[in-house]
Amino acid sequence: MNDIDRWFERTAGRRNRVPSLYASLLTGQIFTYLAYRLRFPLLLATAQFAVHVAEFFLILSSLGGMAAFTVMMLRVGSLIVGGAWWGLLEVMRERLRMFSRLGERDAAGYEIGSWLVLAVIVTVIVTIGGALALALLHPSGHDPVAHLYAFLIVAELAINFPVRALHSGVYATRRVYRPRWSIFLSPVVQLGVISLGFYYYPAVAVIVAIIVSNAIAIAITTHYSLETYRVIGLRPSLRAPWQRFWRSLPKIPPLLGIKTTLSGLGLRLDAVLVLAIVGIYGTSTRSFDLTAAVSSWRHVDAFQFFYLVLPLFRGTYDSAGIFYFDLVRLRGVPALHELRRVFFHHLLWMTPMVSLYYWALSAALGLLVLQDVPITFLIALVPLFVVHSVIGIYQIRLFADGRFGTHLATILFLVVLLWLVWIKPNPASDLIQVTAALILQLILLINLQHLRDRRHPALPTLLSLGDWLHQLALEPGPVRVGEIAVPESCTTKQRSAAVQLLRQSFDGKGHVAFRSPRKLAYYERAPQGSCGPPPHLLLQTLSGGAVNRGTCSQAPIDDGRNAFHQWIPDVDLATAPTDLATLTHEFRSLFPDGIVFDLVTLDGADDMRRLDADVLVRALPAVTRSLDDGVATVVLSDRRFTPIYRQGVLRVLLVSPPDPDRDRAREMAAIVRASQIGEAAKRVGDG
Repeated sequence: MNDIDRWFERTAGRRNRVPSLYASLLTGQIFTYLAYRLRFPLLLATAQFAVHVAEFFLILSSLGGMAAFTVMMLRVGSLIVGGAWWGLLEVMRERLRMFSRLGERDAAGYEIGSWLVLAVIVTVIVTIGGALALALLHPSGHDPVAHLYAFLIVAELAINFPVRALHSGVYATRRVYRPRWSIFLSPVVQLGVISLGFYYYPAVAVIVAIIVSNAIAIAITTHYSLETYRVIGLRPSLRAPWQRFWRSLPKIPPLLGIKTTLSGLGLRLDAVLVLAIVGIYGTSTRSFDLTAAVSSWRHVDAFQFFYLVLPLFRGTYDSAGIFYFDLVRLRGVPALHELRRVFFHHLLWMTPMVSLYYWALSAALGLLVLQDVPITFLIALVPLFVVHSVIGIYQIRLFADGRFGTHLATILFLVVLLWLVWIKPNPASDLIQVTAALILQLILLINLQHLRDRRHPALPTLLSLGDWLHQLALEPGPVRVGEIAVPESCTTKQRSAAVQLLRQSFDGKGHVAFRSPRKLAYYERAPQGSCGPPPHLLLQTLSGGAVNRGTCSQAPIDDGRNAFHQWIPDVDLATAPTDLATLTHEFRSLFPDGIVFDLVTLDGADDMRRLDADVLVRALPAVTRSLDDGVATVVLSDRRFTPIYRQGVLRVLLVSPPDPDRDRAREMAAIVRASQIGEAAKRVGDG
């Protein structure tokens, strides 16, 4: 074995040790994947929390209370504004996902470039506006060092607008991978500068710390984002010359822009609450008295304590946000609806455990650093942390699903509840009532989300043959039914473009299914008496001849049931399996060593662990693509994967033993095809 062979072996070993989302879903080891994804973010959150606390006390001791108060306001305000911008960027990310599915690389480059132009404009406005506000209002007094530090916070917020836009251009469709050391470099350097400066030059240390840490964080994010752009061959571009930059600005639908911005801000609702407390602290205005329940709690400086634990409250949301990409990726494959539901339920079990970790950090702050926070008060915060974290995972799910209206409605519901708490004079304990308000919001979120999860997603235009036949039979009105042939001379790209064209042509008007790898069946709803040109003639023109042969019913058929009986494929319905239990029994009789994986119950997950890691990683993407390719079986390594769909959702996965007998494999393929037709016929007969 030479050095190159050893390098390949080490690389393969490292890749196989990294848990994969798809592999974890197939093997039932979802908690292993969740723990892997959380391990570094939890450590990073701990380091950032230490920096946050050290920064506060350093500013308080070196620059005074007014400067510390200003920094609080600016930090919390930055969280809110940054969240609103991240929410607005969802408009760009969703467009980039669409461009990725359609293969429109140039359009994606222009879209990213237009958002970078907008980000630069916002950066200039925020920088100049913030500088003028600080110069005119003097919120931190007349200390020039305090002024400079406050301006650096504004500059940090402003610079992050284009950095976030650049990162989101990649994050829309893939993760930005970077070395482990780069994750911790910025907070470690910042904490080191603050620690050294505390003993020597505190006023200078706070300035140097924020400049150096921000420069490192921005440089790392920008570098690895650009590297990812280079690897995938994507380049941000401008639609017009930079002298006419206004022509390159993105086109944002007003209502969608408002919804996404408010949704992003809603994910920072804890920061809004802290900002409200800061704004009325020390005045006679009614404020949330979170320490009123017990007399020993009254000496707790709730303002200082809750500002210091703000990163920990943020952490409960951020830990949910870590899985935003996974939730979006699973949403993009409607066939994996069942696995997406299973993944979300595992997230709900994991989230409270993560919240207890953040609570433990806040308890350490109260007992070891502040030293005047009673243990009973800290224990009373446990329900607040746990409920808040579970709400976070529901809200990030709503955001990832693009359900911005529902997300905003649940936020408004909580605002109303908090307002009812606020208007009540002389409360016994706002802490209990605020927690109760969060519990009511959680109950609302649970009912909204789980009622939706019980429903199957909307059927895609391209279906399996069995689902297509079933949907055809359910059509109550006239339909036109036909077939379209894609010749073998077509290249893979032409064939993919032809299938995409078929999807667009029949979207909302009917459905398409592969009858064989080169022949597609379709139906479209048609008013009685309409007799326009056959759809395949129009498709032949639009596809440049790639789709060049087809047949179609001369006139619309009265209803789908009649069309079903005319177009049902010729199979022996008497012997065809008509349910999943019979089909899996036939599979096991042919392949006793095969694997039957149920995507609802996860039965067979233990058997799936016998497969190679590389096969597990590729299995789900390959299986879901098989519907677009018109193949009933996917060959990976030495095994055959046969997906079974029900109502457009992947329901069961049949995995053959290694190197299956060809005759048995062909027999099984025929059984699966007969099962699709037989079950559709049975459902039509039952109906």
